[in-house]
Amino acid sequence: MKAVPLLVAMLALGGCSNLLAPSGAPAKLYTLSAAARADSKAPQVRWQLLVAMPDAALDLNNVRIALAPAPTRIDYYADVTWADRPPAMLQALLLESFDNSGRISAVQRQSSGLKSDFVLTSNIQDFQVETFDQPIVHIGLTARLIRTRDRTIVASRRFETTSSAGANFDGAIAAFDTDLQTLLPQIVDWTLNQGAAKP
Repeated sequence: MKAVPLLVAMLALGGCSNLLAPSGAPAKLYTLSAAARADSKAPQVRWQLLVAMPDAALDLNNVRIALAPAPTRIDYYADVTWADRPPAMLQALLLESFDNSGRISAVQRQSSGLKSDFVLTSNIQDFQVETFDQPIVHIGLTARLIRTRDRTIVASRRFETTSSAGANFDGAIAAFDTDLQTLLPQIVDWTLNQGAAKP
């Protein structure tokens, strides 16, 4: 099965959005990669961290791969989906990236119920291919680090990446993966630095 090319998204700007309708074929699943261990200047920490399930608006909180042909409009690619919802996928990738960093003694999902020193929450605002200018992949989220003993937000920051979506759908998926290799280490290092500075 051939994935829908970005050309379809561009045609949608001319009123051909019906080309994004499902064909009835089984959906092709896509997943993304965690950040591999890399050189980092973040401190080694002994405290424990829980990673909450990220929040997201309904249009991004489903397995369909979002496509924005205009700033105020969301469509979806036909016959292809994420292997999991972006919030669940990002939570798993963050956990793996923290583990791969080798700089924290314990990190778990918030739903595990374990005690922790900090909780990392986030809200996904962007996780789509945008075609209203040049086709780009846009990932954007706001992260907040909460100290559990007094429920204080000790730090908050928006993380964002954009990059060319390439000439076809597989190029767009590769751009999502490459962008996360930049974004995830930034979130890991920021979290470790902020938690170390504000114990």
